[in-house]
Amino acid sequence: MSQHEVSGNMHMHTPYSDGEGWHDEIANAAIAAGLDFVVVTDHNIWIDGVEGYYENENGRVLLLTGEEVHNARREPQASHFLAYGAEKELSSFAHNPQQLIDETIGAGGYGFLAHPHEPGLPDLGIEDLGWHDWEIEGYTGLEIWNYMSSFLEKMSAEIDKLPFKPVWLQRLVALRSVLNPERIMNGANQKTLAFWDELLSQGKQIVAVGNSDAHATPMSLGPIKRIVFPYEYLFTAVNTHLVLPEPLSGDVSHDKQLIYRAIGKGNSWIAYDIPAKTEGFKFKGQSKTKGSMGDRIRYQDGATLQATAPKPSTMKLIRHGEIVATAVNETHLTYHATEPGAYRIECSIAYLGQNRGWIYSNPIFLI
Repeated sequence: MSQHEVSGNMHMHTPYSDGEGWHDEIANAAIAAGLDFVVVTDHNIWIDGVEGYYENENGRVLLLTGEEVHNARREPQASHFLAYGAEKELSSFAHNPQQLIDETIGAGGYGFLAHPHEPGLPDLGIEDLGWHDWEIEGYTGLEIWNYMSSFLEKMSAEIDKLPFKPVWLQRLVALRSVLNPERIMNGANQKTLAFWDELLSQGKQIVAVGNSDAHATPMSLGPIKRIVFPYEYLFTAVNTHLVLPEPLSGDVSHDKQLIYRAIGKGNSWIAYDIPAKTEGFKFKGQSKTKGSMGDRIRYQDGATLQATAPKPSTMKLIRHGEIVATAVNETHLTYHATEPGAYRIECSIAYLGQNRGWIYSNPIFLI
């Protein structure tokens, strides 16, 4: 079966909630960044009537709309949920996370726990907005790498290194981090990855996405005025690359279903595209049947798993949290699996003097 790669981002905001750019501005930024699709996810509001292909002299992008739902009356306002493809307003179910999941899936959509593990920085007025309501089931997957949440996590780690922590010094660390985020950005959230591996070890077919959480927030500090993390910048950073069975056709309804189906099945990988582009990454398996990321392969007397990266990197094959094979400074990894389970690939690459998370594949499920 032929496969066609597209890249996109599925978590961002407009002035309908707490973002700064309208849909056409987001589309132009996505085109400039080289994305094929975006899904706008304003807080607690589903915007109808803006979906479609947006074009300019540099190309086109498919813009879709989902929703980021959370209970605005909750303290803190944690447990954010990304809904894709439900095609209806879901905020009325925000008070009951299980009902929210059920309504999303029941409407034919896909639901992901947004930035499930996130640090709070109380001295800087930043609350922990991770997922707090764990008595749930039936969701599609996890946002394993949210750029803005990850930035807070890395910045929190920088603050923890301080021998003493007056607020003014914490703010100075925060400013330094904002002005040079690549210095501290080094991979997906380790707590979320461990949680994902635990779910996979239980036999749950949970899939993953990675996103920007873009707002294009203006910052002012004395004479310094700038947009913090503009849309275009974030659209070049953490994205989700999908593997489709056919190319995008230009028909909005048809292409929307192709994209959402791939997101929901996990026919994808999450990439940090700043150190090096990840186009061309492949992870495939073969036993009695063949498959790729997100697919189930009937396991019988072993299966061969093969990963190919576009540049030399440290490649790790992981089954249920255990590294079962490693290739250092290589572009290929091959492994003969002798146990069923969920197998996924992580690649890291050297950038700015540090080995950083680069590619996180969705699993191949050997059943």
